[in-house]
Amino acid sequence: MKPSQSRLQENRLQRSEALVEQHVLALFRRMPMLCGFALREDLEVTDITVYTWPGYTAGEDLYRDLMSSLAELAEERPEALALMRGRTFARSFN
Repeated sequence: MKPSQSRLQENRLQRSEALVEQHVLALFRRMPMLCGFALREDLEVTDITVYTWPGYTAGEDLYRDLMSSLAELAEERPEALALMRGRTFARSFN
């Protein structure tokens, strides 16, 4: 592979990684109860961790919203799928 092609491919990968990061951060902002989630290689959610408080119970609607958001990202940017496979995403605190 030529150096310019390699650089171009690296730039695309960096843009895709940044897009996934932005999408996941927006997801955490939109869902303040979401602490983290894990995806299998087939992109199925294996684990969802949420903060709870009196009167709040995470239900099927949280799972549907999460899956809908991830599907939206996959439709917009198919190259992001490879970056999400088998990963765990967690809210970070500073």
